[in-house]
Amino acid sequence: MKIRLTSLSFAMACAAAAPLAALAQSTVTIYGRLDTNLESTKTGSLTQALVRDNASRLGFRGTEDLGGGLNAVFGLEMGLAADTGALNTPAFRNSYVGLTGGFGAIATGRLDSVNPTGSPIYSLITRHTEFVIHDAGATAIGTSVLNSRNRESNAIGYISPKFGDVVFRARYYMNGEGVAEVPAGPVRSESDIKQTDLSLSYGEGKGPLGLGVAYGQDKRKGGATLNSFKDKWMLVGSYDFGVVKAWAIAGRDNYQGGPTTRSQVNIRLVGASVKVGSSDSKLVANYMTRDVQSDRNASLKKFQLGYDHPLSKRTRIYAFFDRQDPNSRLPNDTIRSVGAGIQHNF
Repeated sequence: MKIRLTSLSFAMACAAAAPLAALAQSTVTIYGRLDTNLESTKTGSLTQALVRDNASRLGFRGTEDLGGGLNAVFGLEMGLAADTGALNTPAFRNSYVGLTGGFGAIATGRLDSVNPTGSPIYSLITRHTEFVIHDAGATAIGTSVLNSRNRESNAIGYISPKFGDVVFRARYYMNGEGVAEVPAGPVRSESDIKQTDLSLSYGEGKGPLGLGVAYGQDKRKGGATLNSFKDKWMLVGSYDFGVVKAWAIAGRDNYQGGPTTRSQVNIRLVGASVKVGSSDSKLVANYMTRDVQSDRNASLKKFQLGYDHPLSKRTRIYAFFDRQDPNSRLPNDTIRSVGAGIQHNF
């Protein structure tokens, strides 16, 4: 009889605990973006038209309340080409797990600006400036021009709580750029390349003024190799006048230059957005230059103009023009792109 009562008591206790266990389960959100456009691109004298994907993705993110203001956070985001249905390589744009609380947030894994800690340099730029349409396709500048080191593997990220209008972001990662590891060295394992990004941002509240500074550094076992990246500084400033918002970026990337290549690569960008009518439509323009590291006397020059019109909170149509001269000393290498597309977020 005692055994029966004990068994019954145990079963009732389990049944009573079931709702509590259910409450402790993670909350998972499925989200994504599908974005394609039709564009015409002219490189020199060659013109081609194509349907192009612009960083479409499918993701899962979630939280679990651990009590006392502490939460577990996690996410997986796949990149895909909506024009062909193919998955990107690597398949996941981010894959992370971490904690949030009164201390801020910390995450580890493959990190980008979508994870709760953000991306020190890229998040600073996107907080105080605007890209034309989005940083993808013909209009992409985050990696190719600004070298903002957004998406990195083998990483640990941190973001501070908001101190007034100031936020600090940091990220440390081992061989995030994926340099080949070889038995002969000096790069034999992830830890043989140590990389750090830091940023301090003012204007994370609702004020019109935005200011920020960022620093990034790579350290390699055996020292920097010829033409490899060493470190970078970047300054960002913006002001929102209401109908018009203006911004500027100045930066310098330092490399291990050689006899014919640069040790210092300067980056400059100025831009503005203008609201159109009473809707949330806007025009965005950016002009930028970047010294060509492989040519001491050349620079990259890029101008872009975009129009963005929301049809709803989740769907928008857009049009853009982009002109890029990758090397000011080379003839017939200018790339001109014009296109229009549709984006849906879910």
